[in-house]
Amino acid sequence: MTFESLAALWLKTRKNKVSFSQFKNLRCYINHLLRYIGTMDVESIKPMDIDALLDALTDCNPNTGRPSSRQTLVDVRSTANRIFEYAMDLELINKNPARGREVSRYAPRRYRRALTATEQGLIISTPHRARVGALVMMLAGLRRGELIPLTWDDIDIDGLKINVTKSAECKGGNRFEIKSGTKTSMGRLVDITLDLALILQDAKAATRSKYVCPRTNGEMHTLISWRRMWESYITTLCKAPGAETTNIKEITAHYLRHTYATLLYLSEVDYLTAAKLLGHSNIKTTISVYTHLDELMKSKNVDKLDSYLSSSLFQFSAEHNPDNLA
Repeated sequence: MTFESLAALWLKTRKNKVSFSQFKNLRCYINHLLRYIGTMDVESIKPMDIDALLDALTDCNPNTGRPSSRQTLVDVRSTANRIFEYAMDLELINKNPARGREVSRYAPRRYRRALTATEQGLIISTPHRARVGALVMMLAGLRRGELIPLTWDDIDIDGLKINVTKSAECKGGNRFEIKSGTKTSMGRLVDITLDLALILQDAKAATRSKYVCPRTNGEMHTLISWRRMWESYITTLCKAPGAETTNIKEITAHYLRHTYATLLYLSEVDYLTAAKLLGHSNIKTTISVYTHLDELMKSKNVDKLDSYLSSSLFQFSAEHNPDNLA
């Protein structure tokens, strides 16, 4: 059996066990594998073949023409590992050639950044029909798929809570399908700040739609209507006073969610609480985000030290002992 045939069999077993978006991602990872080992017999594939394909992807991702991110490499390796484990279950092979294969530590890491204070201010202050939805993502951490079907009945304004119980998923075409639960769980209860609650209270009083962030006709968004609204929103943000000093034009909905995670970190919210608020099914995901933020904070603190030394101690030395710096 070729690896391509094996991968197709394994993928069928995942179709009803993962979300549509996860299934699409798996197909993408498999396509990477097929470029290198698709036509090879499963029994003939060796660990060195897996190493070779990971090295090739590290140097260049054929889809982008740039080096693959570390996360992409990890996902491709993980997919290969699961497919070969499946082959072992079928008694096609005795050993898994993908097990224990290393991903280059030098592969670029891809992180979505948090919005700067100026950009957060633009989200808060710039009028637009997407503003309330953006604030819910930035200040309550909802994913785009959780915001789209969110109704006013899901929000307890007096109790300062949002009950996230459903999500929207696009399975091809233009319309979203609503499913119970979220991307990683059956749902979660998110505590919100008083400031956000007051904004939501005003928005609820001013709308006739049952949706928190609806289309112009009050109905739930389609894929196209969401994209048009978001493009309009970014255009409006870019024209707002102060936007010229920012990179606000590059942000997506997930940047807002990452900003929420950053705000939790800066507020010293612990890992477990942050994981529940963000809806992470695995605490390791939250720890990874917090660890990255730790590294950023350390770098910024060193930058502050460098700035201080340059502007004070070394400046003092240059003024009083110019020969020392010659």
